[in-house]
Amino acid sequence: MRCVANKKFVAILLGLMVVFPTHSWAEKNTDALVPLGNSIGVQLKLDKPTFVHDVLIDDKWWFKNGDQIVSLDEKPIASIADWKENSKETKEKKVSVEFLRENKRQAVLVSTEQLESMLPFIRDHTEGIGTITYVNPKTKEYGALGHQIIDHQISQTPPFLGGTIYLSEIARIHKSIPGSPGYKIAKQTSMNLRAGSVKANTVYGVFGKLNDSPIQSKDAIPVLKASNIKKGKAELYTAIEGNDVRPFQIDIIKVEETTFEFIVTDEELIEKTGGILQGMSGSPIIQNGKFAGAITHMVVDNPVKGAAISIQEMIKQRP
Repeated sequence: MRCVANKKFVAILLGLMVVFPTHSWAEKNTDALVPLGNSIGVQLKLDKPTFVHDVLIDDKWWFKNGDQIVSLDEKPIASIADWKENSKETKEKKVSVEFLRENKRQAVLVSTEQLESMLPFIRDHTEGIGTITYVNPKTKEYGALGHQIIDHQISQTPPFLGGTIYLSEIARIHKSIPGSPGYKIAKQTSMNLRAGSVKANTVYGVFGKLNDSPIQSKDAIPVLKASNIKKGKAELYTAIEGNDVRPFQIDIIKVEETTFEFIVTDEELIEKTGGILQGMSGSPIIQNGKFAGAITHMVVDNPVKGAAISIQEMIKQRP
């Protein structure tokens, strides 16, 4: 869970932080978008293999959680596969591991026996689940989650080289109760069936381009201007069983400049999920047949209450 400025709310999913320049969307057609709501798995390739746990090297020295590996025995390391291959090839009793810590290069001598034992504490990717929000029917560009992916194991936002989204199915629900957020338990439909690429991971969501097939085509609907979102009835679209995306009733109770708050009123959704779940981040919200926004946060002590970003703001801030 990641706390936000308003301490009543917590972000619903995972996350990471990369700063990207923003561009005007005035030249692009975003008057109508296709609302989705499908569950997706997200995998980001880290810029460098990264320690996800402190690792003791000798009695006085540790690799620290978040250290990024640059080279092993003076050979560049770009992946776990590189680490394994170079570890096998080394002939020395001790080898130099060069790494980045707080953007400063350092090096330490490590025994060859320790190289294999360190491997379980190193990752070259980060992953999680969420919900895809929309696709532009003309450009195939999509937005998802409505907030940033954060890698909680390393408690920071390392740069990434690119990524992939996969369709997933909801296998089980762990229900939300006041004070204890629930979550979706999902499984990949197929690791070989890539739904699209990841181009950016920002505070406004994950963005990229969809492939041609995996997500079924739906009709595009008009984008609702943030200033036209009103208090009252609306629907959120999400999957809570398999990959079946369905509408559920909500009431919008407060509208601000770029965000709004709502309460889940759908009795079936409350019965099955307790309200909002981790993994619902990005679920599209429709009001009066127009695309209003996407879920971003929930209230921990009252899981039927949540917050959303307006879709106009989400696409405006897309890199």
